[in-house]
Amino acid sequence: MSEASQALQKIVKGTVISRFFGFLSRAIIAREFSKAEYGVFNLVLIVWSNSPSCVFLGISVLQNEEAPQDLAKGNIFRSELLT
Repeated sequence: MSEASQALQKIVKGTVISRFFGFLSRAIIAREFSKAEYGVFNLVLIVWSNSPSCVFLGISVLQNEEAPQDLAKGNIFRSELLT
């Protein structure tokens, strides 16, 4: 078996285990809390899991276009981003 296929099997195993524990934790939480509390929990979980994609959306553009020019000028931090 090649190294790539072994790495793929590890990724698949980790994904399956992660999904199982995610399902198990949601089942336990659903049994312990009311419908409203479970809904709030799921809403927070959705926002929390989707926030990195929103944050990294703008960072990749900054890295590709403006960061090399700023580093060449000696500006490590851009003051325009903070204001």
